Amino acid sequence: MKEIRYLLLGLTVTLFTSSCEKGWLDVTASNEIKAEDQFKQTSGFRDALMGVYIGMTKPELYSRDMTWNLVDLLSQQYNPLPSLAQYDKVQQFDYKAVEAVDKVNALWNNQYNVIANVNTTLGFVNKSEGVLNKIDYSIIKGELLGLRALLHFDLIRLYGHSNYAGRPELKTRLTIPYATSFTKDLIPQLSYDETFKLLEKDIQDALELLTEDPIYADPQRPQNYFAEVNRGGFYNDRHLRMNYYAVKALQARVLSWQGGDKMAAAAAAAEAVIAGSKAKLITPATNINADLILSTEHIFSLQVTAFANINASYFDAVLNTNYDALFIPTSVAQTMYEANVPSIGLTDIRYTKLLSSSSRGMVPIKLRQGDVPTPTGLMPLMKVPEMYYIAAEQYIKSNPAKAVDYLNIVRASRSITQQITPTASTTVLENELFKEYRKEYVSEGQLFFYFKRTGRETIPNLAGVVAGDKIYMLPYPDSEVEFGNRIQ
Repeated sequence: MKEIRYLLLGLTVTLFTSSCEKGWLDVTASNEIKAEDQFKQTSGFRDALMGVYIGMTKPELYSRDMTWNLVDLLSQQYNPLPSLAQYDKVQQFDYKAVEAVDKVNALWNNQYNVIANVNTTLGFVNKSEGVLNKIDYSIIKGELLGLRALLHFDLIRLYGHSNYAGRPELKTRLTIPYATSFTKDLIPQLSYDETFKLLEKDIQDALELLTEDPIYADPQRPQNYFAEVNRGGFYNDRHLRMNYYAVKALQARVLSWQGGDKMAAAAAAAEAVIAGSKAKLITPATNINADLILSTEHIFSLQVTAFANINASYFDAVLNTNYDALFIPTSVAQTMYEANVPSIGLTDIRYTKLLSSSSRGMVPIKLRQGDVPTPTGLMPLMKVPEMYYIAAEQYIKSNPAKAVDYLNIVRASRSITQQITPTASTTVLENELFKEYRKEYVSEGQLFFYFKRTGRETIPNLAGVVAGDKIYMLPYPDSEVEFGNRIQ
């Protein structure tokens, strides 16, 4: 596996560098020959797919900066960092500061490198007749298409405009390049409208292919349908892969980002995940002390090797000299979780179990490694509560009683005993949804995207600042603008 990993990741470089002003990638003939050899057997395709997941776990991507660190810092969940911290300029939205530029550019460059690996593998999958059987072909291609959509969508969520649903003029504006193939040529920018069509096509194609996914119930399959193809267990642990319901959850995200008349379809996709996925909300009876990451709720998570080496120092707020420590001031946590209301805050496991009191404040511990027996190394990218939130958001105006039900279901799973009343107004429900996103997504990176999607102008813990595109849009790398003539 290690050999394949480095072969694949070695194929790619950043979109543009000072020494390569044209084209996306610089691939040598010898690497192309190695790739041809790799894809002569099924194991080569499987290794290539796993190489993509490994690439996603780089600290510059989903094992740190795309989740609990850089992106979460943008949501202002944590205490303001001191000037000696590595990410203080990022937290202050000073994206062009010397200390921030490389970190912001690394998100873009590494994400497109993974996309290049996805497209390289897809190119060979499309020429795999006689090598891959029907099941392998469908699942591997379905996962890759789903990943391609996910990776591009997260680039839109970072580098695209805010409040897309509320700004119809953005439909014709150019957005991030959407790469549908591995090529050395410059990939043109398309409009948001055209790009979302590509996203939706990749998602729909992935869903159709992933009806072959073992996680997707098909009563027409014989009992031993996967016996031969899964002899080595390659298709086990589907929650660690871009499975059918992960793609369906992504569909809900993409549709809700577009908003408007697509919100009903977003809610329908979310409800399909709630109904069909094996990922389910915990109950008050669940012993979360042995599973602080709430792994049974994961629709899709990454397995990160040596995760403790990546995150341990960040979630240690004992010493004042740990400048990069991520913690929430005690008073802020008390307010956020409504600790002054015993039937809300003092029963909510997100406050009582998933935060730990430290000398400097409250430290999120859901991602700490070694504190509990199992599981370790998991970084959730999609969880069930989000599906309830997306559905609730749609129903707040069209069916408020149903919105109340969905919000209360999540609250009850967190051991909150006080329910939202069935007669709650639209304003109250929107505020309760906002509070849920804040409480749920500490250390996961989703809160910033919620603020951005809804065009929220005021961000908690950020006084005197009106949030707009200057905050919500990370800038393209200078090399993209200079050599690629990119327009943001």
